Amino acid sequence: MRTLLFTCILTLFSFSLTAQLDAKVNVGSALFGGLGIAGDFALSENTSLSAGLGYASTKFGSETFKYSNLRIVPEFRYYLNPELGADRFFVGGYGKLAFVTAKDQSDNTETDATRGALGILFGNKWVGDGGFVFELNMGLGRATVFGSADGDDEFEEAYGTLTAFDFRLGIIAGWRF
Repeated sequence: MRTLLFTCILTLFSFSLTAQLDAKVNVGSALFGGLGIAGDFALSENTSLSAGLGYASTKFGSETFKYSNLRIVPEFRYYLNPELGADRFFVGGYGKLAFVTAKDQSDNTETDATRGALGILFGNKWVGDGGFVFELNMGLGRATVFGSADGDDEFEEAYGTLTAFDFRLGIIAGWRF
């Protein structure tokens, strides 16, 4: 029994020694006044799971409303021909859950909503010998907005301009640990 317990502990310890984590910042989001951070954990040489958190504030499609959102973005990636493990060209899927607030600029009223999206993405991740990570990616998905009873005119005015499509573009830099 002690041998089995000792073997399990050593196995768990060896996983932590070989674990690969890429800590990343979306530089493209920062250029437009937002903030996006993510951690990409390699499950194998060809697959990884990523979890991201972002914040943005913008006027989208309307001069009347200013939108701010906090978003959570999980991703699954499959790397087709990796060299250093979880690098080079990838395809995958993503989800996005955004908590959005639309502030009416004329009377300072706020309307809250939740926007969900599912989509596909592809891109390329380059990893330097020292651990520097650079990535370009793009994704497209379907989105919907929740948070109102039928016939809520203020909600329709604030969120009627948001498209049913979710478009992602990432210019990302980070470090591999």
